[in-house]
Amino acid sequence: MRRHAILLAALALLLAGARAASAATLAPPPGTAGSALAPTPYMGWDSYYAFAGKINESTILTEAHELVASGLAADGYRLVWLDVGWWQGQRASNGQIEVSATQWPHGLAWLTSTLHAEGLKVGIYTDVGTTGCGGPGTGSYGHYQQDVNTLAAWGFDAIKVDFCGGTRLGLDPRTAYTEFHDAIVDNASHRPIIFNICNFLQPSQINPTTPAITGSGFFTWTYAPSIATSWRTDTDIGVPGNVTFASVLRNMDADAAHPQAAGPGHWNDPDYLAPDQGMSATQFRSQLSMWAILAAPLMISDNLTTMSAATEQALANREAIAIDQDPAGIQGTLAADSGSSQVWVKPLSDGSRAVALLNRGSAAAQITASAVAVGLPRAGRYDVRDVWAHRTTTTTGTLTALVPGDGTDLLRVSVAPPPKPRPKRKPKKSKRRGR
Repeated sequence: MRRHAILLAALALLLAGARAASAATLAPPPGTAGSALAPTPYMGWDSYYAFAGKINESTILTEAHELVASGLAADGYRLVWLDVGWWQGQRASNGQIEVSATQWPHGLAWLTSTLHAEGLKVGIYTDVGTTGCGGPGTGSYGHYQQDVNTLAAWGFDAIKVDFCGGTRLGLDPRTAYTEFHDAIVDNASHRPIIFNICNFLQPSQINPTTPAITGSGFFTWTYAPSIATSWRTDTDIGVPGNVTFASVLRNMDADAAHPQAAGPGHWNDPDYLAPDQGMSATQFRSQLSMWAILAAPLMISDNLTTMSAATEQALANREAIAIDQDPAGIQGTLAADSGSSQVWVKPLSDGSRAVALLNRGSAAAQITASAVAVGLPRAGRYDVRDVWAHRTTTTTGTLTALVPGDGTDLLRVSVAPPPKPRPKRKPKKSKRRGR
């Protein structure tokens, strides 16, 4: 964790002189891929942590059915993303992608059509290099336009583009991803496609000199907002079946380093939601709370047929979802930090504030903030909505909670409306009759 903080600090120093100039160019220009496809962070399901690359037609249809049957699709989780493992790298003599008839007996165009009929959207995976994280040949280098044309013709709505093969080829991430963006814009079907940049590498993750900071995921935010819908901000939070809360906090910190890059249509991506992969229910609820504060894409990566009741209940919390999906699209930031106790704040479009009281320690801690300190105007009373307890209380200004270890209290705080005046009582008419 200390090395991670030092790397982030080094990047901050490197970019300090360029921040003011780059801030004006962060918003994607009209017409770029993804500029209007995700006015709020996209939501859905991804296969990676759930199945570790072992997917086929039956798997995807089953998970999509669970997404709809559970009500999660109605809650907003409508994007079904085929990650690494959908393709083993075969191409025809003309360079055209060929998929396994055993793995996809009806073909991928049929699959997307079937899922579209259920009101879902569909994403897929590739790499800017020749060899993706899924093995030899599973990248698109030398075939960017051809592959994008194929995936668009098959009906895919989103493409995740990894950098495993890009690293092996020594590609410059900005150049490669810009070329891929151009291929998406020019796809022969004129299909709108969400573009997720997945350069997940930390500085020196491969060896002491590779990648440099400017070739790592810590640097992507400086160019990605003008070419992509979302971009990874750190390495993976784990491997399938082994996701730790410490890694979730690490990725949260990296994602929080550049909140100014995020906004409607372009989002920092700290990695997937990974319930039932090693974290406790409390820890996962913290992940979901903090991803909502960060305005992060909410992509579930869990086997939906076996997910726990606590997981389903957390994912279906529409109040937490509403914070993530707030139309203002403002990424929340750290407002106060004392030991393992932190206060995070996200301004919302109705003038209220989403406030996360995060306990990074293992023991319970009393965490306190004030309504004024989180950005609300001075007032006599405030309404405090506890998003997880679904309970509203009032306060004169103090926000406080006893937060369990690894836990997060997620609040929505607003100035309380003035009490309604009591209606004046009409005087009773006398029953005495005059003489």
